[in-house]
Amino acid sequence: MEGHNYGWIEIVFFYGIALGFAGWQYWSVSKSLEEDRAKRRQREAEEAAAKEADSSSDTAD
Repeated sequence: MEGHNYGWIEIVFFYGIALGFAGWQYWSVSKSLEEDRAKRRQREAEEAAAKEADSSSDTAD
């Protein structure tokens, strides 16, 4: 009777590791995407500022 519990322990252990790995991957990808979005927003803000500076220098002439 005691041997039946080892199957459940193995199942819980295996799926615990699988779910832990999936959670870690989700967290890692989410973090990476957020960093990429922040870099893109910063780049777009810099481009908009440069464009605004160019257009304001054109009208000042």
